[in-house]
Amino acid sequence: MTAIIEKVNQFLSGFCGFLMLGMMLLLMADIVFRACGIPLQGMAELSVFVMIIVIYLGLARCEQYGEHVSLELVSNALPGRIRHVVMIIAQLLAIATIAILLYAVFQNTLDSYANNESLEGTLGLRIWPVKALMVCGLVCFLLQAGSHLVKLLKNNRVA
Repeated sequence: MTAIIEKVNQFLSGFCGFLMLGMMLLLMADIVFRACGIPLQGMAELSVFVMIIVIYLGLARCEQYGEHVSLELVSNALPGRIRHVVMIIAQLLAIATIAILLYAVFQNTLDSYANNESLEGTLGLRIWPVKALMVCGLVCFLLQAGSHLVKLLKNNRVA
């Protein structure tokens, strides 16, 4: 199961790289066309959507490598066994937080879809597809956090 999660994370992080390239090209095209006096409508909004997708789809890969921001001052000062217990408790709290966030975003996505929510402007950009991708990213994040917890529970020393 862990291998599958890691493969999905690898695919999503590669996809995020392509999305970043796409966002860069969108912004460059917007700047060039604005300089020529032909502004492209909705490019700034579209790049914000892409950035949101990149952030949410990249969360699981960050969790996989332990690259999220953390305060290790206290945990590094603790003896090995106590540090391990603290890490397990922290991971349980992280899983609970991710699950609550996933539930809230999922409910918001359903509401957005039901109300056909869109961004106001010259282009009526639908919001629910972006929110649905946020849900996918959070599901992967939750699975990776659960995998990390299993690894901590199997390992009796500091992980």
